[in-house]
Amino acid sequence: MKQIICLLISVLVCSTAVLTQDAKPTKSVEVSQSGRIINGPSTFIEGLRYPLSMWVNRIYNCGASIITTSHALTAAHCVYSSRTLINPALMILVGGTSYLNNPLVQVGVTRVAAHPNYTPTVVTSYYDVAVLTVPTNAFAGKPNMAPIALQIAEVAAGTSCFVVGWGWFDNNIQQPSNNLRYTFLNTITDSSCSLSQNSRISFDQICGVNGNNIDVCKGDSGGALVCGGRLTGIVSYGPVPCTSAKPTVFTKVMGPNIRNFIRSQAGI
Repeated sequence: MKQIICLLISVLVCSTAVLTQDAKPTKSVEVSQSGRIINGPSTFIEGLRYPLSMWVNRIYNCGASIITTSHALTAAHCVYSSRTLINPALMILVGGTSYLNNPLVQVGVTRVAAHPNYTPTVVTSYYDVAVLTVPTNAFAGKPNMAPIALQIAEVAAGTSCFVVGWGWFDNNIQQPSNNLRYTFLNTITDSSCSLSQNSRISFDQICGVNGNNIDVCKGDSGGALVCGGRLTGIVSYGPVPCTSAKPTVFTKVMGPNIRNFIRSQAGI
C-alpha cells in the first residue's frame, strides 16, 4: 500500500461517536501468504467504521478518515493535481463498506483545505495534511460509519500500531485492493527514521516500520495510523519498493502545527 504524491514519482507514499480505545482490525479468515498489506490480510469496516475511500473523477485516489460527523482527514498530497487543489465537486468520499466495488455510502465534498505550509511539488514535504468538509452531519447515522478520536498523548517509540487501506496488495498487479487490508507497525524514534530516510523528520511527523518486509503501498496515502485506538498519523510517504524494510513516514496528528490546523478547520 503506498500512493505518495502520484504527480511526481511513485514514492509512498469531536463528535459523540468515536472508535473505542481497544479497537483493532478484525482478521479475515483469508490470510495471505506474505502477510503484507501489499498482498496482505483483509479486514472489515464493521470493526473500524472510520475508514473512507476518496475518489476523484470516479477513480479511487486515496484513503481518508472520519474525524467528525462533517469532516474527514487525509494527506495534503491527495488533494492536489500538480500544483492545484482539486475541485471538491470532483471528489466523493465512500464509507460504510470494506470493498471498493461496493460504494455503499457516497458523500460529496463541499470544501477542501490543505495546510497552508504544504508544498505540493516536494515528495517528502512537511505539513502533509488536509481536512475535507462534507454537508453538515453527512456522516451521522450511516451504517458502519463513525468518527475516530484523535491522539491526545505522545506515542513512545516501539508502540504497536496499525494501518488500514485499499492500496496495492500485489507488486505485479499494481492496482488498488478491492478489499480493505491492514498491517501492524511499530513506531520508531525520529533520529532512526531520519537516518533511514536521509532527511530530517520534523516534530510534525512520526515513523513506523513492520520489520518483516511489510508495509503500506501506493493507494494508502491519507489513511490512518492508529495507536491505542486513536488516529495518530496520516500516511504520507515512504521508500520504493513498497516491500522495503525502511520506515513509512506519517504526518503526526499530535504535531503542534498539524493539530492547530485540524482544530481550525474541523473545530476539534
